[in-house]
Amino acid sequence: MTARPVLGRHRFPAHPTRAATVSVRVRNLAQLFNLLDASPFWDRDLDAQAAAFIEEEFSENRSAVAWHLHVHATEGADLAGDLQPAVEHYYTRMAHSAALRLREQTKLGQLALLGGVVIFLLAMSARGILARLSTHGRSPLLDEGLIILAWLALWRPIETLVYGWVPLYRKRRLYQRLAAVQVTVRMEPLHQEASEAAAHRHDTAADGPAPVAHTQKKDSSR
Repeated sequence: MTARPVLGRHRFPAHPTRAATVSVRVRNLAQLFNLLDASPFWDRDLDAQAAAFIEEEFSENRSAVAWHLHVHATEGADLAGDLQPAVEHYYTRMAHSAALRLREQTKLGQLALLGGVVIFLLAMSARGILARLSTHGRSPLLDEGLIILAWLALWRPIETLVYGWVPLYRKRRLYQRLAAVQVTVRMEPLHQEASEAAAHRHDTAADGPAPVAHTQKKDSSR
């Protein structure tokens, strides 16, 4: 079973219109890579969970001109040089996939619009034919039904072409910016993490003597 990355977040203060920095903390840099990647042309690819975390963090800072990713780890220093190319490769591929989906959706929208125009013309023609053939005038129910059918045939394709491309375009733009993010790897000594954990345990122990003293007092009274 592949170990999943345990990610910690910390944002460094930055000017909102100039730069945004996101810090990721892992124990081993290998946790950021997809160890099951079977691509014959690339031996390092980002882990999906780590990539989703990075995408979520930077999507909240779209107004920043520059993006910086700081990765802190205690193990896996030999993988530090692979992280920047892996980020570029992963998000470039994702941007290409988003561009393909956007192009496909545009083509489908155009075809749907063509079919909608045909249905619209047929429905309007049917209204005219029924009006000429009917001796008692047009049926209001049938007439309104043809009008609704005609406009419904155009509504969905127009909505797709006018508004449907926006989410995919924003996604592609986000991936393009993530592919250009500047990655900095900072290796931290293991004893520093151990000392922080020991300090945390010391603080926890210092906060909890009251319940212990109370328990001992009850036992002595018995």
